[in-house]
Parts: sequence; C-alpha cells; structure tokens
Amino acid sequence: MSLPPTFTTRPTVKAILGGTFNPPHKGHIEAALSAADELGVHEVHLMPCKLAPHKAVGVSETHRVRMIELCAQTNDRLIPELIELTLPSPSYTVKTLRALKENSDDTICFFIGADSLYNLDKWYEWEHLLDYCHLVVMRRDDEEFSPACAIQAWLDTHVSDDKNVIHTEPAGKVVLTNTPLYNVSSTEIREVLASATPADKGHVLEGSPAELWLENAVLEYINEHQLYKS
Repeated sequence: MSLPPTFTTRPTVKAILGGTFNPPHKGHIEAALSAADELGVHEVHLMPCKLAPHKAVGVSETHRVRMIELCAQTNDRLIPELIELTLPSPSYTVKTLRALKENSDDTICFFIGADSLYNLDKWYEWEHLLDYCHLVVMRRDDEEFSPACAIQAWLDTHVSDDKNVIHTEPAGKVVLTNTPLYNVSSTEIREVLASATPADKGHVLEGSPAELWLENAVLEYINEHQLYKS
C-alpha cells in the first residue's frame, strides 16, 4: 500500500487555480486546498483570468484582485498570481501557462474542475497545455466521472496514478484528485448580494450563501464598495 504524499517544502511546484473569482468564495478555495493536500503541496496560487471588455462581470478587475488579496491575507497558504492580467488580449490558458514557464523554472500544476475537463477539447490549443504544466482535475466525491470519448482517450495517454509525479517530472501528466462537494456558486452569491439593500446593513445575509461562503474580509469589502448591486 502506497503512503499518502507529504507536504513538500521545495519551491519548485506551483499549484495554480484560475478563475474569474467574481467573487472568490470558499467553494473555490477549499476544493483547491483539498486537492493540494492530496498532492502534498502547501500553497495554492489564485490566478484571476482576464475577461473580454464586452463581458459583463459586474465588478472591475481592480476589485477582483483586491478580493483575492484579502483571501490571501486570511490564509497563508493562498498567494495571488496576477500574470494573466498583464498579458495582451485575447487571453488563453495555454498562452498564460507558456508565459509562466518563460518567467520561472517552477513545475506548474494547473487545477481545473471535472466540468472544465469535459470541455477541454474546445479550449484554444488544448493539446499543448501539458507542454507547460501538469493538469490536476478536481473530481467531486459523489459525481460520476464520465468524459467524452475523445477526452477519455487523451486521458488514457496522459493520466498518472502516481500523484508524486508532480514532484519528479516537470510537465506532461494529468492527475485526478477526489475533492469534497461544495454546494455553492458565484452566481448564487451574487444574487444574494444584489438583493441586499443599504437599510439591511448586511443582516439579510445572515445564514445566506454569501455569509457562509465568503471570507469576512471579502464580504466587508463588497459591502463597503456596494459591489454586485443592481
């Protein structure tokens, strides 16, 4: 029986969770930290993606970055990674990963959910993702794992049952982790925040997904700047 991986103190493995983080919530973060635990990696880098100017997100890039910074201040395992926001448009994951490798010798582990894996063949130059990283797929504990045939064939070629591969090889593997289910979405949180009025002074949020799944500092920042109001 193989032993579970232990935390590594080597700075060469960089775990990255990308997303809009609009807003960043514990469902995102706890899932990534759980996967990092399984891999024996201590830190997780939160990387906000660049969004097209025409895409309505409700808040500015500056606010999204600040909320990520506030998450990092409450947990020393979290680190903001802002490289994608500095790159020219259009923004694609493969280009961001390439830029990361050009700037560092770190081994990159890029975290995605199973739902993203199912659509991976629609990503720009998806076949080249593993040139620059290991792909870590966060599967939910109670979810049937059922990629399409093309994705499954690709997985069969690249998946590794040895989770320590991220510490021994620089790129090229897919690692599957089992992640707890966190029944929350950014959309649900935004809807709760949009329904609150200044007169409520946040009391309407008591016990709501916004209160339960946002860090206190992030919720206070949202209330202070009246984000996500209709």
